[in-house]
Amino acid sequence: MKNKIVKFVALIIACFSAVGSAESQTNPNGLAVSAEASLSPDTNAPQLFLTVHLLNTTNHDIVVLTKGLQYDFSDVEVSGAIDTNKKNWTLGFNQPGVTYQGHLIVPPLNDLSPVTIKPNEETIITHLEDNSDLLSDITKDTQITICYAISTDWGSRFGTWSGSVTSKPFKAAVKKP
Repeated sequence: MKNKIVKFVALIIACFSAVGSAESQTNPNGLAVSAEASLSPDTNAPQLFLTVHLLNTTNHDIVVLTKGLQYDFSDVEVSGAIDTNKKNWTLGFNQPGVTYQGHLIVPPLNDLSPVTIKPNEETIITHLEDNSDLLSDITKDTQITICYAISTDWGSRFGTWSGSVTSKPFKAAVKKP
């Protein structure tokens, strides 16, 4: 009986190890992103509260940026036509830097709130969007994807993770007025 229990436990451990390896192989950047949002659709002042989860899928520590990020909210095109029911939100530090009189303006690293996440740990980024123009087309049926992106140049400069990773589509929960 004891031998059967040991074999059963070994089988369970082997199954979990195989699943963990498969997840790591499907994400070559070592970071997984998921998100959720809640929408307050007030016609005078709509708001979208976004929560983004960054999960370290590697076997080593990584550093990610969590504040002072650039946000780009865009429509999704399908076969050359805009699909008004799908939105993509890119957040990160992936645009060329701003210059002043030909000199790159570099933000202080502390303003970007770097967070070290160990394997299988996650950090959360929150953002409140209250731009009526951006939110006017979002409904309870709108599919949103989140892309977290840090360019190689900025990642190298700040010693952080770089690359891009996109969430699965999700719909914002609508708060009742």
